[in-house]
Amino acid sequence: MYKRIMIATDGSDKSKLAAKEGVELAKALGAEVVALYVVNEVVVAGAVRQLGADRKEVEARLQSQGAKAVAEIKQMGDDMGVKVEPLVRIGAPANVIIDVGRAENVECIVMGSHGESGVSKLLIGSVVQKVLYWAAVPVLVVR
Repeated sequence: MYKRIMIATDGSDKSKLAAKEGVELAKALGAEVVALYVVNEVVVAGAVRQLGADRKEVEARLQSQGAKAVAEIKQMGDDMGVKVEPLVRIGAPANVIIDVGRAENVECIVMGSHGESGVSKLLIGSVVQKVLYWAAVPVLVVR
């Protein structure tokens, strides 16, 4: 069915649940996993602008958090005998998820549901909604 599955994570509890489901699905299907964390460029720019922080320092800190999140998925894979390729990228999360999915030839994207609400959702929308709209492959959203 699927030979390559992407698990998109932001390190949240919802993402961890999605990662578990994604790794279990990969094991059942004999598939490989691409674990992806995207450092949100808007968050980086906001921290630089509002806090006067150094851009490279903010990016490095967020990349470190991302590396930890994908390392947890890699460990899940190792524990279950599933090959996991951990990736950390910087950009607009939905765009990067779609672009990396294409580049890595994934056949399914697994994500956790996120409860964005209020002004944030009106202004930027949900990453999950964007991926559902733009993805050319099936998207499994884990609640």
